[in-house]
Amino acid sequence: MMEAIGAIATIALAIVGLTGIWPAILASVATIVTGAAFLIEGGSFGASTVASSSNLGGVSTVNTESNAGVSSAFLGGVAGIVLGILALLNVVAPTLLAVSLIVFGATFFLTMLATGDGFSSGAQIMGGLAALVLGILAVCGVAQMSLILVGLLCVGGAGLFAGSALGMRAMSKQQQY
Repeated sequence: MMEAIGAIATIALAIVGLTGIWPAILASVATIVTGAAFLIEGGSFGASTVASSSNLGGVSTVNTESNAGVSSAFLGGVAGIVLGILALLNVVAPTLLAVSLIVFGATFFLTMLATGDGFSSGAQIMGGLAALVLGILAVCGVAQMSLILVGLLCVGGAGLFAGSALGMRAMSKQQQY
């Protein structure tokens, strides 16, 4: 639920920034919110991994693919928060925000590959690809702030769809037990 709220907040901030109201500040805040959403996602994967681990003959087994998903979401979230805070402090803000889009795109791809999530893979592939391309173009200096805000809009939309699919899958597993 918190991931969906973070995605909706990112979408709202990007839309307001695209209207021309404090675009750099809103993009920085949206980057921080998106990073926090990735951290929350990593925490939910981590909690489900711990809950699904088993103890066979004194040996604890944990799905290493889920751990890779937790690691990529955690690292992407931390990187996004740090880059967003630095951009908020106006330390080469457009470049750092563009790099954060590249980080978020890579995080989507790595999380999808690690978890093998068939439900949300379409949203993650499209959102990750859009973030990567828009981030690379923004790093090159092509209409930086507009591309950054549109990229954050794509990341927020992909996060909303992916989070909804993940939530529905978790609810269906709860009902099975």
